[in-house]
Amino acid sequence: MEAAIKPTTILISIMYVNNEIGTVMPIKEIGAIAKKKGILLLLIPTQAAGKISVDINKDGIDLMAFSAHKIYGPKGVGALYVRRKNPRVKLAAQIDGGDMKAGMRSGTLNVPGIVGFGKACDICLNEMEEEN
Repeated sequence: MEAAIKPTTILISIMYVNNEIGTVMPIKEIGAIAKKKGILLLLIPTQAAGKISVDINKDGIDLMAFSAHKIYGPKGVGALYVRRKNPRVKLAAQIDGGDMKAGMRSGTLNVPGIVGFGKACDICLNEMEEEN
């Protein structure tokens, strides 16, 4: 991977666990490479969520995107972790028309879906060790 990085590379986006063959990626090592090169790391933990413990600081993760339905939460709900310091990740709004969520998103949030996602996360956290 390090050999594939070019001077113009600004982001490494990688799945934590491959959904086809189950390969678990060495995220801590990839995070160290990204930090050394000054590149942001976006982790997609879809197949790992609720199964593998993640430490955003030790693993060097700057962004992380989740889907609720992958942990038996409601469909159509997701979350995006964005690092706030060391380094602070700044994103540009993708949907215009309102100033909700600090200008990052317009429109009405799906509160029941968000609550369901939160409950699914809570269940995963409490049952992860037993499930594994």
